[in-house]
Amino acid sequence: MTKPSQNPSCSISPKSCSLKSRQFKGIRMRKWGKWVSEIRIPNSSGRIWLGSYDTPEKAARAYDFAVYCLRGSTAKLNFPHSTPKISCASFQSP
Repeated sequence: MTKPSQNPSCSISPKSCSLKSRQFKGIRMRKWGKWVSEIRIPNSSGRIWLGSYDTPEKAARAYDFAVYCLRGSTAKLNFPHSTPKISCASFQSP
């Protein structure tokens, strides 16, 4: 029986995958190597599923877009120097 293929970004060691998921907020790695992103709904225990991604950076970008839409300019982003260029936070409610 063969093991599922590892994510190329984590081919060095499983520990490096663990460090990647701690580096970015709102992401985690599935057993089979895909990175997933989700965000908590404000004032609720619910979560919004943002999808599965090939790299931790893509999953973190999806999290940044969602948190920016929900919380606006006060959001704590994974990439604070590249604020999402979307206007959803200014006219939509969560």
